[in-house]
Amino acid sequence: MIAAKGPFTVRGEKVENDEVARRTLNDPVFYPPSFSKECKNLCEGLMEKNPAKRLGFKDNECTELKNLPFFKEINWGRLEAGVLPPPFVPDPKMVYAKDISTIKGGVLDNEDAEFYHDFASGNIPLPWQEEMIETGVFGEKNVWGEGGK
Repeated sequence: MIAAKGPFTVRGEKVENDEVARRTLNDPVFYPPSFSKECKNLCEGLMEKNPAKRLGFKDNECTELKNLPFFKEINWGRLEAGVLPPPFVPDPKMVYAKDISTIKGGVLDNEDAEFYHDFASGNIPLPWQEEMIETGVFGEKNVWGEGGK
């Protein structure tokens, strides 16, 4: 995200998923000269090949990650308490992901194939969707419980 491109491809390069997977597991990451030392250390920690050494959520917290020099300007206590505005607020009307039609080469295992076998596909008219929501016909399917909790 920081470089506005994937770390294992060159901008404009057409690469098969197998090749990206191979590069991800085996090749070193190239960082543009514009990356600061702090930014490079953050990215290297998050993309560490060895999962045991990788930065992230460990022991129910992210202390190691939060203590990196990259985040030195962030007061985590104030941010978590909601009194400090976050450095980036995504636009709720903006889509930040690629269209699913660009995802190729995904293979379902038997368990997933069995799960999706009975799914209906195609367009479902909005009036029908609205009617289902209004009538609450699927209310008993709410896994989160009353009030979404």
